[in-house]
Amino acid sequence: MTQLMANQHSQTEGSKATTLIDETVRAFDQGQAASLQEGLSLITDWFSSVKNNHEAGELMQPLTELRDELQTGTPNAGRMQQLLNQLADQTERLAGETEGDVPSRLTTLATALRNFAGQFSTAV
Repeated sequence: MTQLMANQHSQTEGSKATTLIDETVRAFDQGQAASLQEGLSLITDWFSSVKNNHEAGELMQPLTELRDELQTGTPNAGRMQQLLNQLADQTERLAGETEGDVPSRLTTLATALRNFAGQFSTAV
């Protein structure tokens, strides 16, 4: 019974993670992540998702810095580009450490992060 509950918890956590990945990719694809409020909301969701996940813990620092940059109200385009690329790099590394359908989703997310970061290069 305990093992069954642990498996259900693991599946629930996994489905939450894939849902968050998919929602984030959709936000970037639809341009919603361009708004400060949407960006801050996504970051809050990611904090909740990765705070207890040892493998994803390395995402906390760039997420924190990205949140802080957005909270200034006038984020620096160069800094945003740097942080998004850093998150993309770490997301790709994380994809290599996961199993199932998560790696392909993380790779898609890394691509979306890089594409969005590229938009800041024209704003610099």
